[in-house]
Amino acid sequence: MGSLVSLCLCGKTSSPFTITLGPTTFKRRGGFGSVLSRSQVKFHPPFGSYTMKVATGEHRVKEIRTLIIEATSAESSPTVKQESFREIVTRYQDLAYGCAYAVLRDFWLAEDVAQEAFITAWQKLDQLRQPEAFPGWFRRIVLNECYRLTRGKKLQFVPLEPAHAATLIDDARQSDPHTRAERFELQDRVYATIAALPEHERVITALFYINEYSQKEISAFLELPVSTVVKRLYSARQRLKQRMIEMLKDDLQQRRPSRSLTFAEQVSARIRPYAEPDWEPITTFVYGFAPDFRQDEEAWLRNRQQFDEKRYTRRQYVAEHAETGQLLGYGAIEQTMFLPKYRLFLMTEPKWLQAGVGDLLLDRLVTDLREAGAITVWHRTYSRFTEVLNFLADRGFIETRRIWDLRLDLSEANSDSFTSATRELAAAGITITTFAEERDRDSEAALHKLHEFLNSVKMDDPERQPFLPLPFDSVVHWFKRKYMLPDACFIAKHGDRYVGFTDLNHIEPIPQGIMHGFTGVAREYRRKGVATALKLRAITYALDHGYRSIRAFSSPSQPEIMALNEKLGFRRAFCYVTLEKFVKQIAQVDSSLYDSYVGKYEGDAEASVKLGLPSTPTITIRKHGERLISELRDMQDELFPESESEFFTDHHYARFVFSKDKGGATTHLLYRYDGKEMRATKIS
Repeated sequence: MGSLVSLCLCGKTSSPFTITLGPTTFKRRGGFGSVLSRSQVKFHPPFGSYTMKVATGEHRVKEIRTLIIEATSAESSPTVKQESFREIVTRYQDLAYGCAYAVLRDFWLAEDVAQEAFITAWQKLDQLRQPEAFPGWFRRIVLNECYRLTRGKKLQFVPLEPAHAATLIDDARQSDPHTRAERFELQDRVYATIAALPEHERVITALFYINEYSQKEISAFLELPVSTVVKRLYSARQRLKQRMIEMLKDDLQQRRPSRSLTFAEQVSARIRPYAEPDWEPITTFVYGFAPDFRQDEEAWLRNRQQFDEKRYTRRQYVAEHAETGQLLGYGAIEQTMFLPKYRLFLMTEPKWLQAGVGDLLLDRLVTDLREAGAITVWHRTYSRFTEVLNFLADRGFIETRRIWDLRLDLSEANSDSFTSATRELAAAGITITTFAEERDRDSEAALHKLHEFLNSVKMDDPERQPFLPLPFDSVVHWFKRKYMLPDACFIAKHGDRYVGFTDLNHIEPIPQGIMHGFTGVAREYRRKGVATALKLRAITYALDHGYRSIRAFSSPSQPEIMALNEKLGFRRAFCYVTLEKFVKQIAQVDSSLYDSYVGKYEGDAEASVKLGLPSTPTITIRKHGERLISELRDMQDELFPESESEFFTDHHYARFVFSKDKGGATTHLLYRYDGKEMRATKIS
């Protein structure tokens, strides 16, 4: 396997099932060219397989209401659900195919769209409130799939003539040259005439002739009165000569899905419940992604398998070649602790990325994100994977961070140097302690001093520009996180003043390793060995606690920290690039409007209790450059405009709506979260 491309993006959809998606360019079945056809690529979650039985005559007579109830009931066994839906596919496959053909005017695309429509219907079947309404509901899904293709700029339709070439040649071999020419000429006229029909007449004609559906069945599917169906069918017949009608009927019936079991079997084969063995091929595929640091990939896979799907949303898909079964790509979205922010993973080789696999998985995952109400997605991958970076940049992603992943092998570290570094600092009156020790002496004072210090040094950090001061409550909650280690948060003190800080943590699990976090030194104490002594203390802690490695991140915009880390033995492993894109649209407004919103707002006491806020919460609104910032309790968020007065955040599902009086002065705001609302009056 060649090098792989990894996409990491950071939303709720219906239960995941196998999906067949379309390529950037559509070709007929047959050769396996540089661009994959829909028939050649299958997309499905990492599920186990099962075998579905063919529907029997007994199933055939069931009402659609009964089939829908059986397919969605929590009391139905998986087998009953699967066979009920299989019967639905069998019953409606020709209608779906005929409808799709009438819109797209391409037999191959019609079959692919019909299959996708059934997969979508299976995913959303529990959303259907009235089972009897399935025909019309399903038709809308078919049309949505058609319009999704026709809206795509990258879609290229294959002309009608080549699509029928194989059939024409087979027929022509049985006739003389004159008959062949006449046949080709008539075929051209048939499809030109069909194409010229208004779409509503084209749809009814295709449905009527594909499998001799009754006008009543067509009426239910199209949600039209029978009289309208009759009128439109009559109008279409007037435009078509009888010989053309017979030829169209023959072609439609020769191509209809019900001519064999293949169509229903293809749909069924891609609807299967999750099975643990499916991780095995994914594991092999993922390990090929970064063989130079296998431990990271083992951690990656473990994190994927341990993802808490009871608390957070996740959707997963696998792309594989339909004929060979070769795994072509893996994609997933995972909701983060910041609920509107999602991370997306996509792994595929560059050649498959260019062949359309990347677009197909990304399109499906972005659709899932929008349905889930995601606000942003983020992606992180290795900088050497320029193909995917360009791929995402072309699709609206913006680079937000570039950072080096540094590793220290602790078997090569020497803690003896810490003693001399500490001795030199002590001579200057500087000592090193831990937050755990400071907290034991005076918890409240330690938190306030650390809060003040971190804001002062992070203000100088080029990675945090423009800088937004941390609210005090953020520091309080930070130390309540399970991944924080108070005895591994090291503080340099000059007397009672905090002058330096560094920490080790478990924010990102590492096999037998630990993460190195933020390091900062007060401006007037820099270049005195404070940062060196702090980092050496952290290395000693890791050695004493049996860790084998330390992982640190350093940005190219922080050359001093990079140089210090490398001096201490850290080696560059990878350079990561993070890109981000808003899923939710941001309105374009004049930032001068924000001036009237700036100030403090006092919330309603009764409503605040329902929201889990302090009894009299204060919301502070600030303007930073052209950005609008809110501060509430421990939350500090940028507000993004939906309109001139309505704003949302990207860290939690909260909305801020500002209200003005007749004179244009802002009087209050409405804070909405989790279905609840609090009015906050402007007080300054």
